[in-house]
Amino acid sequence: MFRLLKYLVVLLLFLTVLVVGIFLFALESQPLVDTSSATQVEQAESVKVLMGQLQDSVQHRTSKQDITISEAQLNSLVGFAQRAHKPFQGKTVITAQSSQIMVSYELPHNPVGRYINIEASLLPSAGVAVEYVKIGPISISGDFALASLEMLANWYTRSDIATQFIQRIDHIAMSDKSMVLTVLPLQTFLKNLSALKQGGGGAKDEELRVATAYYLKEISELSIAKRYTPQSLAKYIGPVFSLAKERSSSDESAALENKAVIMALAIYVGHHRFANLVGDVQPNSPQIVSPNSRTVLKSRVDLNQHFIFSAAIKIFSEQGISVAIGEFKELMDRSHDGSGYSFIDLAADFSGIKFAESATNPDSALYVQDILAGNLDEKAFFPNITGLPEGLKKAEFERRFIRVDSQKYKQMIAKINARIDALQIHNQPI
Repeated sequence: MFRLLKYLVVLLLFLTVLVVGIFLFALESQPLVDTSSATQVEQAESVKVLMGQLQDSVQHRTSKQDITISEAQLNSLVGFAQRAHKPFQGKTVITAQSSQIMVSYELPHNPVGRYINIEASLLPSAGVAVEYVKIGPISISGDFALASLEMLANWYTRSDIATQFIQRIDHIAMSDKSMVLTVLPLQTFLKNLSALKQGGGGAKDEELRVATAYYLKEISELSIAKRYTPQSLAKYIGPVFSLAKERSSSDESAALENKAVIMALAIYVGHHRFANLVGDVQPNSPQIVSPNSRTVLKSRVDLNQHFIFSAAIKIFSEQGISVAIGEFKELMDRSHDGSGYSFIDLAADFSGIKFAESATNPDSALYVQDILAGNLDEKAFFPNITGLPEGLKKAEFERRFIRVDSQKYKQMIAKINARIDALQIHNQPI
């Protein structure tokens, strides 16, 4: 037994050294991709067409579907990812012969190498055919790479969902600048995808679920939830943060209670599907509780949605992802049939993110409760939006701000953040 254990330890050490060695060998001093995310997202409005196709494929899940994806759409999504996570850079090139996906990831300063460069080639074919994958100078066969990725995704989700997804792709056709994915009926796949458990589970997840269920029930029983005229989000926040304050006994417990409050609010006055992030929390499941009237901020329904959606997304993601989602949505809205780029919507997104950040940070959670408990004034958590431009179509946006990351654009973003930072809940006395 001791000898077997010794062999296993030696094998584990060997595999660890091998993996580390391969990783170090794959590092390079120069990036494979050097792109500007601001340029890539200039075509963000084209993604609305793709989103419409994806929505149709879900609505017609019992039928075979063709989904057309352009190079501009893919690069816009890559630009979104780059804005969400700065070390990442990527680019796609689609031709009739193949589609290349290139990625560079910048590492912190080190003596070995600054970049991990990855290149993959996808071929037109029945099903999914990967020609090759390169990690730095290391080339891997496409079949092996696809099988490894499939196995890893299945292991991570503790399911065979990756296998199901690959099997749903019937055919991939390519031409210059675009590809067409023919997908088989998605009904069973979408049902199984919806059934996947969110996160890794555990005591903390269950604690959050129970607390969210408690607050959701309490919110649904508030008198304002029964009214038939639009109600300010502040009228929900004041009472529910009073409850959170009563239930908090420490910095850590306050952070958890506040997180549950935000999730309950997102489910109740945002969208009931946010419950998928925490589990079964409806008080009379499967019945869904909802207010009798719309919830507003600054008398606008859309600003409430932007604020509470961003707060909930922030809890379950990096801040950069939350910011990029809001920004990318506004870029898509610049199309002729969109509502136009709105810095007011962006202010609601940013303030929701900052709200969640302060409320769920153990160092400030109790302070946020002190400010918000019983407070029915929006000014406690939502900034002044006077003078912020909105409704900008693409031509007008480019005339006034050129592109995202221009100096004028950065100045407007700084103005919004300054207003948010000035709110009382973000200014805890030292």
